[in-house]
Amino acid sequence: MPAYDECYLDSMIKKHRYLFKLIGRYCENNAFTVIKTYLCCDYRKRMDEGNPLYLNKTPKQILGEMGIRVELVSEISDRYDEFILEWMADIYTYMQWKYGISSRLISDKIKPDDLYTKYYPLHEASLENAVDKLVKIYDL
Repeated sequence: MPAYDECYLDSMIKKHRYLFKLIGRYCENNAFTVIKTYLCCDYRKRMDEGNPLYLNKTPKQILGEMGIRVELVSEISDRYDEFILEWMADIYTYMQWKYGISSRLISDKIKPDDLYTKYYPLHEASLENAVDKLVKIYDL
């Protein structure tokens, strides 16, 4: 059963794509740790529960809540492939939405650094098929 109304799904995917890219740009030394921290925080838990107050926050507001300051202009990360970070955001967001599994549990089972390495060949599958495969692989 979906975690929240489908009308939020598209904006959540777009928001998390941008959020993960910002994390890659501003937290280059520990991006996977910051992604994991975000997925396990109370703020994300409220999103998982479908609270509109949290579902409608911007990526910069979310990072601000985490104590991460971002500038108006940033360079593309040299350390992380931003296409893969976007794909990861899609996977985590869609999986949480479709299955109603907490982001904390998902990130405990599928750690960000592990998911990053799963891009090849999973990116060739549709988002839904990739998520279904990961749910089976990680027994979620």
